[in-house]
Amino acid sequence: MSKVITTGCGLLLTSLLVGCMGGNANINPIVEDRSVSRSTTGNGVMIDQNVSSGTAVTTPVDTGQGFTVVNSQMSSQVAAPTPVSSSNPAVIALLQGAEEQQKQGEFSAAQSSLERAQRIAPRDPHVYMQLADLRRQQGQYLQAEQFALKGLTLARGQSALERKFWILIADIRSEGGDHSGAAAARDKARLY
Repeated sequence: MSKVITTGCGLLLTSLLVGCMGGNANINPIVEDRSVSRSTTGNGVMIDQNVSSGTAVTTPVDTGQGFTVVNSQMSSQVAAPTPVSSSNPAVIALLQGAEEQQKQGEFSAAQSSLERAQRIAPRDPHVYMQLADLRRQQGQYLQAEQFALKGLTLARGQSALERKFWILIADIRSEGGDHSGAAAARDKARLY
């Protein structure tokens, strides 16, 4: 009997781990290229300077950690996703509550509210904006930038929101001591 229970628990644990490793294949992460813009890079990759802004560009980036990150910049003719928070009253209430908690310095309560909003609307860029800002205020700059980049990915096609994300990324980098990265993010914000 104990062998059956042990085997069942093992199978349950394995299926949970496999489910957690899944990830969302429908979202291409934004990977910022911080290299100096040249016609040929140090690793022999040619950069086409004649690509127009309406052309889809795919840039694989080898991370050296056994996987490749691909950044796809799609044409501006693709329809922008509608923010989820504008149609979900529960998410709106959680975001407003988290903002008040954050203003009062109740970071733990704000984090709980934002995590709940994230579970309800995992593709809402506004949730990631507030999560990034909360982490910035807590001094967790790496996590803050990761949340901001995830939100930026979800905000594609929404110029005003993309600009806000780049400004937030600039603030995060500046406060984290990466002043050249902050300047690059401000330059990107000016494009919107």
